[in-house]
Amino acid sequence: MQLAIALLFLLNILFLWKMIGQKSNLAKLGVFVFLLLPLLTVFFPQPRFLLDFFWWRLAGVGLIIVGWAIFVWVVRANPAVLEPEPEVLVTSGPYRYIRHPMYLALVFIFVGWWWIFAAVYSFYFGIIILAELWLLAYFEEKLILEPKFGQAYQQFRRQAGMFWVK
Repeated sequence: MQLAIALLFLLNILFLWKMIGQKSNLAKLGVFVFLLLPLLTVFFPQPRFLLDFFWWRLAGVGLIIVGWAIFVWVVRANPAVLEPEPEVLVTSGPYRYIRHPMYLALVFIFVGWWWIFAAVYSFYFGIIILAELWLLAYFEEKLILEPKFGQAYQQFRRQAGMFWVK
């Protein structure tokens, strides 16, 4: 079951990649599925980690709060970042420190969610999802941002880390 979900998620990433730059309902559906699949896997029957659930759940809630705080910071600093294909290179707000703060916010939210439920297969699936998010960010840089912004993006890459502060 988890392999089927992982394959569906990979297909969804390919679907999203094809739809980048298009403002259509199919692209919106792709984004919705992309965000929903990782959160739903915890509800499938599976073994659970035998952890001190109180502290893991508390840490999970903390990560979700941090993820949402980063997301709100990104959107408030520059609402244009929600556009499918940016017209200008954003280097202010959280982008001053991190090149992909939206993806980092998703990482915090997903990991926090998985810690709350402590589901074994979802944890393994989560590793795949985190790798896919990194690949998505990497290919977005190589195929969209570098060709579009050229030398300005190269300078930005030297100043800001991909997911962590330099």
